[in-house]
Amino acid sequence: MVSITPRSAWAGDEAPAGTTDLPWRPWKGGVAIHHAGSGTVPHETRQDCLDIILDIYQKHTSSLPPYGHGYDDIGYNYLVCQHGEIFEGRGARRPEANGNAYVLNGDGEAVGANEGFYTICGLVKSDQQPTILMRDKIRELIASLRSRSSWRAGHMLMGHKQFGTSEECPGNLFAYMDELKPSPEPEPEPSPEPTGIITRGEWGARAPRSVTRTTWAERTGFTVHYSYSPATTTPRSIQNYHMDSNGWDDIGYNFLVDDQGRIYEGRGWLTVGAHATGYNTSHIGVCFIGYNGDVTGAAKNVIRGLYLHANGLAGKTLTATYHGGLPGNSTSCPGANLREWVLGGMDGLDIPIGGGGDGHSGGGDGGGMTAVRQIAAQQKAVNELGYSPPLVIDGVWGPNTDAGVRWLQNLVGVTADGLWGPATEDAYRAYVAGGGGGMTTVRSVAAQQKAVNELGYSPPLVIDGVWGPNTDAGVRWLQDRVGVTADGLWGPATESAYFGYIDGTGDLVVDGQLGPKTYAALQSQIGVFPADGVWGPQTAAALQRHLNRWYGSSLVVDGDFGTASVTALQGHLRKSNGFDLAMDGVWGTATTEALQLALNRGRF
Repeated sequence: MVSITPRSAWAGDEAPAGTTDLPWRPWKGGVAIHHAGSGTVPHETRQDCLDIILDIYQKHTSSLPPYGHGYDDIGYNYLVCQHGEIFEGRGARRPEANGNAYVLNGDGEAVGANEGFYTICGLVKSDQQPTILMRDKIRELIASLRSRSSWRAGHMLMGHKQFGTSEECPGNLFAYMDELKPSPEPEPEPSPEPTGIITRGEWGARAPRSVTRTTWAERTGFTVHYSYSPATTTPRSIQNYHMDSNGWDDIGYNFLVDDQGRIYEGRGWLTVGAHATGYNTSHIGVCFIGYNGDVTGAAKNVIRGLYLHANGLAGKTLTATYHGGLPGNSTSCPGANLREWVLGGMDGLDIPIGGGGDGHSGGGDGGGMTAVRQIAAQQKAVNELGYSPPLVIDGVWGPNTDAGVRWLQNLVGVTADGLWGPATEDAYRAYVAGGGGGMTTVRSVAAQQKAVNELGYSPPLVIDGVWGPNTDAGVRWLQDRVGVTADGLWGPATESAYFGYIDGTGDLVVDGQLGPKTYAALQSQIGVFPADGVWGPQTAAALQRHLNRWYGSSLVVDGDFGTASVTALQGHLRKSNGFDLAMDGVWGTATTEALQLALNRGRF
């Protein structure tokens, strides 16, 4: 791994003057070599080298004649000194030092000098010879840039003057261009292992309220989003927001990807999403969990893998786009990083995606419906109701499984269409639950009894699947604990509050008193780590960002949690949980109680 001295060594805390939204596709071109200009430059000490870089930076960013260029930062990506030290310039983003020329790459494409190249500047001037240390480190750096999985450099190597300028740049380095080529070429990376998809059941998804299906024939596009929330945001909290605040039937995206490259099943391949107005049937929506600055190469690689896998399932090439690029969707989503990446062809490793069929871990050929229950689980349920001959539980959809599911649907009293959606799930659970009380459309009586016991009910219920006074009392006890109306009916509100309770801290005493435990629970749910239970500017700023994202407020994120911030908090609690809470900007007992209830429910 090549060692690169960070920008702070010469720039201190000074940030770039700006950024550019222009495209950058270094994999289309490669690397351009520069030198530091005419004459000589001192290089006796390391401080000499740092001073040279700072001088270049000041000239590049100045607009004053005779040397000012008016760049938004130092024009080079990296600089290498005579001692063989590599310094970060602007790093892995589009440079400004190559000019406006175009060259043809090996594929016959016209590539812009800045659009398609990294720039490396040797800290040597025209009257000086580059040292062996400098040349060796430039060669190592080029090899490293060519082997990257993200923002990889192509195999062209150009001297600055080869772009058609009248300059002598890169001076005496030009005589060593062949020597600067990495030799031998970097070994290709081994084929990556398949990445599996974390199923809805594995991340604790709530059942959708309803499901609308589409077909591969109707799928024409693939759209990239970002959550604009902390990278620690869980799929469950996004689903809660989409269902409880937006009123949607389910989480809006078809899949989600985190910064570690983990894929989470949302609505799956062939369920209509709720991610892009006018394009939910035609486009698969994939959301990166995080802000623009959180995007990683691992995340890009698996998003690319999902795209290629979708093309294989569809039997055609889907149009790759981003949310804000779809007509009628005026938004900055998915941020500059992912936007430029999509526009640049979604470059990265070809990550195989494990599983097949409809995109769920059960596999199959794309038949049936797995948004509620995996194919293997459907097969198992059919067999347990006495279907003969019993199905092979292999997770593969076929005519036998289709016939078995239709048989079960007839048995439990729903339309026999072979699609195991919410109506079939509700009817099946009611059929197997037995008993004569409570509510089993969401959770069977036995599962309700087990949940009550696991929260510490005493004396524990007998888990027999039979409704009676003891079970009724236990369910009411649980409902009171998780913060919903204690009516003994386990419906969607109880299910949501129960999962929120066990997913979050879940054990806050709703007393209206702020303290370390409430602060720690809040920090955990808004992505402040460590969750130390101490209120301060960091937590306040994170809460302001959270409210801007999930409530749509326009707070200044300054860590000063004043009246406007409290009013936004109260509005968010009203919207996400239905609390009858005054929006008066005063953080009193009622606001704290509402916050504690929301944190217990996992609906914040």
